[in-house]
Amino acid sequence: MIVIALTAVIPFALAWYYSNHPELIDKTSNYGSLILPARQLGHAQLMAAPLGPVSGMEQIKGRWLLLQVASGPCTAVCVEALHKTHQGWLMLNKEMPRVQRLLLVSPEAQSREVPEIVKDDALVTSGLTPEVLQALTSAIGKSSGDGVVVLIDPLANLVLWYEAGFDPYKMVKDIKHLLKASQIG
Repeated sequence: MIVIALTAVIPFALAWYYSNHPELIDKTSNYGSLILPARQLGHAQLMAAPLGPVSGMEQIKGRWLLLQVASGPCTAVCVEALHKTHQGWLMLNKEMPRVQRLLLVSPEAQSREVPEIVKDDALVTSGLTPEVLQALTSAIGKSSGDGVVVLIDPLANLVLWYEAGFDPYKMVKDIKHLLKASQIG
């Protein structure tokens, strides 16, 4: 009789305790840093200055985006992040059509020679506008320099961001989790 009574009381006691001590359960299931409050970028802002065919604009609409910024010449960190996002994109297998990679290149970097890894058919490139750079910097709370990757949902909301040197397997887990739960894109 006592065991039955305890099975009814213990869950309520634990819930009350954890509601008074939320720091004990602050663990999240995502590996990227969540962008709070939610911010939105328009697709037109992202493709304001396309560097490739204009059809790139149509490729990013309605898809999840892995956004990377090259604020200067693409350094080793930039090239490594591009390689990781490409490998992560390939790991998505049948979900690959739902995700698109986007590289925003600053005007200074556009005039320089582009590394061979950037010349990728699965990568859409566009010019970086000051408005987009300012929005990304305020959203993640720091400069969105080389190696930082931002995940954007199909409605152009900034969702997660990954620090330079991120683990592509963890990024893929986050993306697969979001794709499974998402009804859009």
